[in-house]
Amino acid sequence: MSNELKGLYKLGGAGFIVSGVLFLSRDILELMAGPPPSGGVEILGWVDSGKLALSLVSEVLFFAVVALVPAVIALYRSLASTERAKAATGCGIIAAVIPVIVMLLIVHGRLVYPVYGIRVSSPDVAANIVAVFYGGMHAVDEMMGIATLVLSVAMMRGDYGKRIAFLGIATGVLDFIGAFPYLIGSTLTLVCQVFFAAWFVAVGLKLYGMRWLVDTGHSDLGASPRPSPNKRLQSDSRAIVGALRALDLIRL
Repeated sequence: MSNELKGLYKLGGAGFIVSGVLFLSRDILELMAGPPPSGGVEILGWVDSGKLALSLVSEVLFFAVVALVPAVIALYRSLASTERAKAATGCGIIAAVIPVIVMLLIVHGRLVYPVYGIRVSSPDVAANIVAVFYGGMHAVDEMMGIATLVLSVAMMRGDYGKRIAFLGIATGVLDFIGAFPYLIGSTLTLVCQVFFAAWFVAVGLKLYGMRWLVDTGHSDLGASPRPSPNKRLQSDSRAIVGALRALDLIRL
């Protein structure tokens, strides 16, 4: 296996770990800021009182999404040879989520970051920003839930193992539940996000470790060990000698 592939697994695994930690950090920061109120005037007061936490939410989520880019590529590469359709579906959904989150962050940033001195001061505009951001994150949670379930089924085979797969299935279900934070409350929402981060970290650790499977001469995709070139040459030589002996017997 090439050094390039080993580097991809290492980078992708680290990306999943970093992304999982940052997603969990974002959830803790949102818990510190508290849920947004329903009125525009109250939202402006909520932003002023929790400006530091909300500002960090925007930055942390941005870097969490950036770390997902190499992670998704490496995850697809590690699953494609055994479960290509499921790998393409699950990783494709996550890839589609990335630009959606980036656009939502652009909207969210207008609450806390002024542009050319322009600040959001209108209650109606503030209410609209909050509705768009949290409504968009609701869709993101549901998309991630579908992707997690599909990928976890794909992980039943190969090197990821059933523990990570079952953790992913539980995480996928909790992603759907966590998509309704305004209904389930902050505590259960945090529990859902802990599972989400734990699955990311577990997948990242396994993916990062695949470079050692490559170094030992074993396939990281659950296939049988590949013979070395010298062994293949010896085997071919024995086959040729056996064929020549068979021809001599036929002549006799």
